[in-house]
Amino acid sequence: MEMGQTAMSGTISYYPDSKIPVSMKRQFPLLGGNINYSISTNAELYAGFSQSYRAMLFKDLIPASLYEKVDPNIKDSKGYNAELGFRGNWKFLRWDVTGYLLQYQNRFGTLALTDNFGAFYTYRTNIGNSFTSGAEIFVQGDWILGKKLGLSVFTSTAFNHARYTNANVKSGTANLSIQGNKVESAPDVISRNGLTLRYQKISWSVLYSYTAESFADPLNTIQPAKATGAVGLVPAYGIADMNINIRFSKNLELKANINNFTNQQYFTKRPMFYPGPGVWPSDGRNGNVTVAIRL
Repeated sequence: MEMGQTAMSGTISYYPDSKIPVSMKRQFPLLGGNINYSISTNAELYAGFSQSYRAMLFKDLIPASLYEKVDPNIKDSKGYNAELGFRGNWKFLRWDVTGYLLQYQNRFGTLALTDNFGAFYTYRTNIGNSFTSGAEIFVQGDWILGKKLGLSVFTSTAFNHARYTNANVKSGTANLSIQGNKVESAPDVISRNGLTLRYQKISWSVLYSYTAESFADPLNTIQPAKATGAVGLVPAYGIADMNINIRFSKNLELKANINNFTNQQYFTKRPMFYPGPGVWPSDGRNGNVTVAIRL
């Protein structure tokens, strides 16, 4: 059962006093369940379903300026998650493969409207829905190459197909359909792949991470805005990290990490608000060393 209450009081210079204070109460069930079926001692099928919601915030209900209005019938966003998976192990292999669905209804956004006098204003309302389908695949292999030598290789990769359905958003003074557009900040592929080599008390690991391109806005703008860079394509990027661990004894251990050792230049997001419009740049090559002493 989801229960909550929020209230706001005070004065906003451009907002009618009669509409403040604002109070919101919520009390409703969020249903969910899961089931597991053991095929054998080493393999299992599982499935799950859960409802979800995103509550309206005061920024969704209170206009940001005189030129903005809020739909009095705006609704909380809601949806569900459903998954079906198969996991297990066999000899040197371990795996976990999951397919999933994500429904996101009543997404918040803005439209462009005009009043009875022909004056333009921004209208905050529910702009439509989105639907995501995808799969997450984890596979790991562990081999013993000798009495003192071992090798582990893994991949953990997610494939996403996140698209808007029957949705519209404001573009300048017009409203455009974004049906079929990619959901912002939702790359089609995210992959983490690693290798670990162990010899006696020494282990050496390499991790390669890849993230496909994504968009910063629902209009799927490719060229970045010259003024702020807050919209536009977020290019795909791949980074490599390295780690070494040496255990001298049960009381003394050395760890060293080199992150982004190829010194790739990339960014992960184009924020619109905090910490300011632009891009979130990456860290270049960096590292750290840790000495652990157990007494």
